[in-house]
Amino acid sequence: MPNIEVQKLSDGHPDDELLFALEPDQLVAASSRPLPRYILGRTATLALWALRGFVLIITALVIYTFVLSLR
Repeated sequence: MPNIEVQKLSDGHPDDELLFALEPDQLVAASSRPLPRYILGRTATLALWALRGFVLIITALVIYTFVLSLR
């Protein structure tokens, strides 16, 4: 049975070795490509909308409290 040596990269991602071989301008060009939008499920979308609503309510409460404390 042959002895197979496994080389572990910094975080284990297979493209790390390729990225280290790129010149700086190639790395910038490769990393500046936009990623496509991720399609979220219904639960995640509802959770994010609930979080947005919570932030708006808390912001309104903080502003209201600040205005009341000026009197």
